[in-house]
Amino acid sequence: MAGGSASLEAAYRNAAITCGAMAASTLLYAVAAAVVSISQAPFEGFAGPAQPPGLRLALWTIAVVVAAAIGIVRKALLGRSPSGDQAAQARRLVSTSIVIAALAEVPAVLGLVLFMLSAMRIDFYALFLLSLVLQAVYFPRLEGWRQWATEPALGC
Repeated sequence: MAGGSASLEAAYRNAAITCGAMAASTLLYAVAAAVVSISQAPFEGFAGPAQPPGLRLALWTIAVVVAAAIGIVRKALLGRSPSGDQAAQARRLVSTSIVIAALAEVPAVLGLVLFMLSAMRIDFYALFLLSLVLQAVYFPRLEGWRQWATEPALGC
């Protein structure tokens, strides 16, 4: 069990580093928005006022749906397998953490699209903040991993 615990901890470190890097890359979106705002002042968006009327609503809807679906996706990806193999469990936890971190980044990407197209700063920062909150909430936690790994498999 000690070897399994060390394997789980090593996998957790890898996932934490990867998810941390993904969160840090999200911060670069704010830097990109600031650079574009300053270098293109007064920035009114690359598409200008000719934005399709439903685009803002569509991107916000996608961002909210993705944010709401993260918990469901996480549960589906972490469905219990009858195998008690520690390495397989660690791989599943790492891949799930990376997928969830990528999904948590989607609202910030959509906000950046809105900003670049039509300079919607408030929308960008709201979606950017939503992404950061999702990344913080779903950031991998070693204690949660240990608990998941020790739960008995469903159906056994």
